[in-house]
Amino acid sequence: MWTRQVRTFLAKDARLHGRAAAVVIVGTLIAIATLVVFIPQGVGPQVALVFNINFLLALLWSEWLITRERSKGTFAWLRTLPTDDRALAGSKFVASAGLTVLLWTLSTTLFAREFWRPVGTWIVLLTLLLTFGGLAIAAKWRFSWRVGHIGPLLAFAAPLLLFMTVAGDGTERRDALIALWNAPWGRTVVSVAFCLVYVAIVVITTRWVTRADTVDLVD
Repeated sequence: MWTRQVRTFLAKDARLHGRAAAVVIVGTLIAIATLVVFIPQGVGPQVALVFNINFLLALLWSEWLITRERSKGTFAWLRTLPTDDRALAGSKFVASAGLTVLLWTLSTTLFAREFWRPVGTWIVLLTLLLTFGGLAIAAKWRFSWRVGHIGPLLAFAAPLLLFMTVAGDGTERRDALIALWNAPWGRTVVSVAFCLVYVAIVVITTRWVTRADTVDLVD
């Protein structure tokens, strides 16, 4: 029953957003291919461009899947039907994750194969993108439009700045972090950590949706 409802919600999202998402993904790949021509020589700027575009588009998926439907009152209408709130919440995370994985796979395969060598780096960055996308879904659902946009960015900016500060504070500490990253288990630990955070976001948000009043799910 629950799985069937998730599939139904995913089919609804595909009808509402599928064509626009396909246009954005194809347009993004064309834009990257065009920008690559004008990027200075070297793989650094190119791979950074690919990751940054994927990172920012995680916000766009949440904008379509949550903000647009909140403003149209779709969630209030769905609550008048015999549906499971857990299936509704789960479908949003599945849809966002699917779009994130699709764009990340296509863009890195075509324009940033360096992320695949080793594949552990590719997985770490994918789990980071999934976590950010999940956080964007949660924030857009629970908070106002402005907080939903800025909150996830701040949540990722603070640990990043802390890491950069620690990494830049002396050569020995930086070398130690690099050694941990290059250790056989280093990338695996980071990936698992992001996965645990992502699962926590999904569980907490799903519980909130099931307990929230309908007015809290719409603008």
